[in-house]
Parts: sequence; C-alpha cells; structure tokens
Amino acid sequence: MIVEKRRIGDHTILAVEGVIKLGESAQFLAETLERLLEEADGHVLLDLERINYIDSTGIGELVGYLGRFGERQRRLVLVHPSERIRRLLQVAQLDDLFPTYDDLEAATAAECR
Repeated sequence: MIVEKRRIGDHTILAVEGVIKLGESAQFLAETLERLLEEADGHVLLDLERINYIDSTGIGELVGYLGRFGERQRRLVLVHPSERIRRLLQVAQLDDLFPTYDDLEAATAAECR
C-alpha cells in the first residue's frame, strides 16, 4: 500500500493506493491515521480512488478511527470510494456514519469551511 499525504489549509488529504486488508496494509493505515490524530489538526480526507480492495479489517480500522477523530471534534472523510466499498459500508450499515464525497473538490469545499 502506498500513501501520499498533503495539506490543504488546515486539513490533510491522504491518497491511498493498493489494498487495505488484514496484515501489514491495515496496520500501516492505522499507524498513519494514528500519527495524524496525534500530530496534526483538522479533518482528514481519505482519498480511496486508487484502492483495489478493502476487507473487513480495513473497514474496521476506518470505523475505529472515525470514532477517535470524532472524540477530538475532527472528521475522517471518505473521498472516491468505489462501488464495492460503498456496498460494504451499506451492508454493514455504516454508510451513514462516514461523510462521503465523489470527488476531492466537493470534499474540500464542504469540509474546509
């Protein structure tokens, strides 16, 4: 998994590429989100456009960090989720929990106010 980080205003965009599944990739994502939780301010916009696959472990990490960011009055936002990711969130009844946008422009316009 590859993660590219950049800032727009006070917020961080994480462009993630590859797979998020049980093992190193889910752990790497969790470590990256943990660092952002501790070291940065603002919302995190997680760009999933180049994610090929995510399993329940990856979804679990997202849900866990959604709560942790929320405790600090911050948001974890999903951008460009594939239809598969959207379906996984719907089946798990998590789709209403995550702020989700189809493109980065809409996400930054809504979240960077």
